[in-house]
Amino acid sequence: MNQLPQIIILYGPPNAGKGTQSEFLKKIFPERYHLDFGSELRAFVAKHVGDMKQLEETVNPSSKSQDIEVARRVKSDMMQSNPAQSDDLKYIIESAIVDCVTRGQDMIIEGPGRLVEEAQWLSGFLDQEKVKVCIFHLHVALEEVLQRASKRYYVPGSTKPFISIEKAQVNCPDGQEPYRRAEDMDVEGTKKRYWEMYAKNFALITSIYQLGARSDVFTLDGRKPIAEVSQDILAYFDRFYGIKIK
Repeated sequence: MNQLPQIIILYGPPNAGKGTQSEFLKKIFPERYHLDFGSELRAFVAKHVGDMKQLEETVNPSSKSQDIEVARRVKSDMMQSNPAQSDDLKYIIESAIVDCVTRGQDMIIEGPGRLVEEAQWLSGFLDQEKVKVCIFHLHVALEEVLQRASKRYYVPGSTKPFISIEKAQVNCPDGQEPYRRAEDMDVEGTKKRYWEMYAKNFALITSIYQLGARSDVFTLDGRKPIAEVSQDILAYFDRFYGIKIK
């Protein structure tokens, strides 16, 4: 019987469309768990010590002491705009993956492994759990990344970006205005993240996943329109796994 890998990973630089394609896959495979690292960390914090927006701590009485300690550190780091500590990140993400593997739920993982050390850890962990993996690498040049960042708008209450202010205004709640994220307006910061966290490492990172997790890696032209990239993903499903999706 033809079968897709248990874990589908969307990888690529900022503004490559990973979130958009993850949502596309989620509509096709609603039974798959969508694991986005940032959202998973925020959900973990909210579950154990209260929402990120709450300054006062609200400890869940049923939480384990280790969960509470990790949640406190992650909340502190995120409120100070610092990355989560490596051990805390591993603890939360590994728990989420193990939970899915245990209950036999397939996954869509969005945007992991931009750091070499993170790719080494995650690929080794996935191999340890004996799950099949495929990666869709959305390759986009820096010029396209900067152009997309200049057009990205958000609306209050949603994490989904819109590709123009006009589209954002249509979806904005009454009485509120679309906004741009500070990181999208930081051109030099975007360039630095692109080179340091993507351009210098993507060949090494994809090879780490191929060897470490025995993953299939498919590179897509992320410059294409969103719908065409989605169709390319479906074409890979058909060509390599015999799964036809219309």
